[in-house]
Formats: sequence, structure tokens, C-alpha cells
Amino acid sequence: MTIRAEYLAALCDLGYTEQEARFVYLVATHSGYFTLQQYLDFTDTTKGWSVHEFTSKSIRLGHLRAMTCAYRTAVYNLFSRKVYGAIDRENLRNRRRLSAELIRIRLLILDFVLAHPDLEYLETEAEKVAYFKEKFDTPQAVLPGRTYEGIKANAGTKRYFVDRFPIYVSPQSTPTGANSTPIFVYCDTPSRSLLAYKTHLRNYENLLRRLPAFEFVYAAATPRRFSSAERFFRNLFEESGAAERRSIARYFRLRRLWEEEKHHLLTRLDRDLLRLGNQRYRDEQTESAYQQWLSEEPKHQPPETVLSRLPLARKATFRTHLLPRDYQIFDVEFGAESGTVGPGARSASRSDSRSVKEKANHF
Repeated sequence: MTIRAEYLAALCDLGYTEQEARFVYLVATHSGYFTLQQYLDFTDTTKGWSVHEFTSKSIRLGHLRAMTCAYRTAVYNLFSRKVYGAIDRENLRNRRRLSAELIRIRLLILDFVLAHPDLEYLETEAEKVAYFKEKFDTPQAVLPGRTYEGIKANAGTKRYFVDRFPIYVSPQSTPTGANSTPIFVYCDTPSRSLLAYKTHLRNYENLLRRLPAFEFVYAAATPRRFSSAERFFRNLFEESGAAERRSIARYFRLRRLWEEEKHHLLTRLDRDLLRLGNQRYRDEQTESAYQQWLSEEPKHQPPETVLSRLPLARKATFRTHLLPRDYQIFDVEFGAESGTVGPGARSASRSDSRSVKEKANHF
């Protein structure tokens, strides 16, 4: 991935070397949390003074806070507003305190990013929203989002892609992005059932169905659920051409009734299907088919006749990725957070650094 020079310079001005600044940028952008082992992976070293020097300096600067998990393993949270402000990431929730389960997922996300450093990620909410709007004319209504309630009544804020899972553009895409294929990544933990994964896909379903092609990567530290995850994905997205045409034809008929104001002919289920169709089937190709059917409708042609002329198949590709660690350190209740400043924090950092080296087999 390409990190803008001004961001690296701003982080270096805060006291980091260029290598440290690159790592801080990745943590701030993708996870907010990291372990010493992840820093060692990034620097391609097995041990050394540099990792202790980096964490001690960052704690001293007030940029990090450390917590001790199971097996005396240190997990660090990059929380400083100065750091996020230096790279225009002030609104990211990565710097906040999270539950153990969310921290675990963020560490898995960072592992994926560290294993694929050359990919061009859509790093921020604004980049993701703009990409799908500009490349695929996607309305914001179909983007996965969540409304956060404000202090005042009716003052909620809608945020998109709040799960922070990586999205990147296929390296095989054209330089202009005309044929760009988005790749969506989901990082799963061993402690959760597939229900969370299924819910995630359902949340993204309306967006994914509008895309002419996409890839989905299911990433986990164990292959135990790979087959089940793929089976659910294929059942959800790999409709046959005939089944998809029947679904669109039904939407066309319901939409015509609505536009002709024959609302009394629509059942509650019809209205639900119409709303779903308005989200799924308003791409340029399907809209053109609908208008063509309306123009030919006096000839009493069923919509299937028009749809049979269109190549409606959508390419959905499923892949798996084996992550290096499952973070069993969160399977055991861990202790309180250590201090973020002062000699005690530095001592804890040294102790945790030794602990990580001694207990690396527990990751």
C-alpha cells in the first residue's frame, strides 16, 4: 500500500523513525491495537532492542496504553489524538477502548494487513463510500451502516462500514479503475459461531448484489469452518440465471403496480419484496431492461422475455485465508490495564516484552 509522504513526515515529527511511523500508520488505520509479535513481524525480526525502544518511547509520549492478557502477554492500544490527527484519522473509533472480542478481531485484521502489505486498501469510511458511489453508482441506502444516536432527539449520525474489515481493489484492475473488482475480507475468531459471519454477509448483501463482480475472503486462524463458510456464501449469492430472472421479473411486476398507484393490489410481502428489489435491482442494466419492458408491455410480453436477452450472471468469488494466530490470550480473563506513563509502565513494557518472547507459542 502507498502511504502519503506527508503522513509519514507528520508521524516522524512526533518522534518516530520512518519504519516506526509506517507501523503506527497501519495500526491507526486498520486496528488501533497491536502486539509485540506483530511489530516483530512487520520489522522482519525475531527479537531485539528495537521493539522495546519503540513501545517505551510511544508510552512515554502518551500515545500508547498497555494491558496484560493471559500468559503475561502485552496488548497495546494506540489511543493518542495527536497520532490520529497527524494522519487525518481523527474520527476513527480505533483509538477507543474496546471489548476483548473486538480487540481480538482488530488484531486478526492487522495480521491480514501485515501479510498483504502491497494491496491498495480503501482505508477510511469516506474512501469506501466514494469508491462504491463513483465506480458503481451505488446509493448510500444500500451500504452497510449503523446509526449512532446523538444527545438530542433525532440527532443520530449514520456511519458506514463500521466493522472496519478490510476492503481492497483487485491488483488486476485497470489503471483507470474501469474494471476494478472490490475484495471484501472478513476475519473470524474461533470463539464465535458462524452466526456472526452470516449476519455480516446479510448486512452486506444488498451492496454485494448490486456489484457486477466481487470477491470475498474468509480469514481465520483455523480451517475448521472454511467449508461451512463457503457453503453458506454460495447458497446466498450463487443463484442460477433462471432463478435470478424470476426474482427480477417479480420485482418488475410489483414495481409497475406501485408506479401505477395500484397499491391496494400489493400485500405486505409484496411491499417488502418491492423495497428489497429497489435496493438490489436499480443498476443501469436492470433499469434499462425495466424501461424496455414497459415500452413493449402493450404487446403483452412478460418481463422474462426482455430479461432473457440480458447477461444477468454476477460473478461472486469466495476465497479463504489462514491467519497466523488465533489469540488464545483472550480465552482467559486477563488483568487490569497497566499505566500509560511513568517508570511503572516502562517496567511493565520490559516485562511484557520478555513474556511475549517466552510465551510466543501461545499465540
